[in-house]
Amino acid sequence: MKKLYYFGILFLVSGSLLVSCGLPSSGGNDDLENTRVAIAVQQTSLAMQQAQLAQSEPAQAEPQVEALPTYTPYPTYTAQPTEAQVVNEPTATSEPVSEEEPAPSVSFEDWLEDVEILLYDDMYDLGEELVIENALDGLGLGNNTTNVRDAMGDFLSNMNSSTNWDLIIVGAENRDNISGEYFDVISSEMDRGSSFIIEVWYVDDISTGRIQPVFQRCGITFHRDWQRAWNSNLNDYLVYLLEPDNPLFSEPNAISMLIPYDVLWTGDVGDMVKLNTGSDAVLLGGAQAKEHSAYGLIAECMDGQMIWQTFSTHDYKTQDMINLWQNYIHHTLRARYDHINP
Repeated sequence: MKKLYYFGILFLVSGSLLVSCGLPSSGGNDDLENTRVAIAVQQTSLAMQQAQLAQSEPAQAEPQVEALPTYTPYPTYTAQPTEAQVVNEPTATSEPVSEEEPAPSVSFEDWLEDVEILLYDDMYDLGEELVIENALDGLGLGNNTTNVRDAMGDFLSNMNSSTNWDLIIVGAENRDNISGEYFDVISSEMDRGSSFIIEVWYVDDISTGRIQPVFQRCGITFHRDWQRAWNSNLNDYLVYLLEPDNPLFSEPNAISMLIPYDVLWTGDVGDMVKLNTGSDAVLLGGAQAKEHSAYGLIAECMDGQMIWQTFSTHDYKTQDMINLWQNYIHHTLRARYDHINP
């Protein structure tokens, strides 16, 4: 391209010289002719200088073009924070943590397969229906139960063992006397989180003894003795449901008012309890239909982990009581499960 440019200039200059030389002389004026030649030469010189300038301009522009690559490192440098963000991204977001949620606890039904239950029932070998044992068997929990029957020493030693019992059942209906140190151990088992169902009809005899700390923790206290003569009107011994909507009276069996039937015991047949001031306990069954703070015969405390029954099981219909005991067992085990799986 540059060669063509030079040839063009030379062509123009040569043309100018030829024209100058070819022009006819007017009067043989050599001065005029010499002037024209000088002008042509000067034009040629100027044209060559312009050509040289035209050559030098691209050469001066080249450093500016080459300066552009020197700016290219900046994008590669600014990409470094992006790489750092990628490295830090797992710690900056909580998604990996949220996706790894804690494994769900075992279901209540599966948990029941391995529960540990301790049973003392002094109605063994009296020829009467074994209501508590039948209730456990009906729930499929017979194999989970250590049944010491009416052996008070075995009952005490098992409570004092290393076994962490899920449920301890005291069926003290046969006028034996579970008292004193038994309630000391029961208090210790309460600290370990065990659930309890306690049937005891002689609260009036031991209310000021070592049962008192357990009662205080439950939020109840002795209220009145419950006596029945052999010819008493049995309608005076109904057990009213004070909280009929409580799950205790619907899971797994529907329970209604308890009616005495073919009573076994006379004389001292039970006791009534009342709530302490500010207590969280609930009277679920009682001797008076509209009294919710006293005259209680079924009391619940410790968020459902402890149930007291202060009347005698065998004074009421057998099947009704089997159903009620199944509900006791289900209710207290459910409360135990909720306690260890908050």
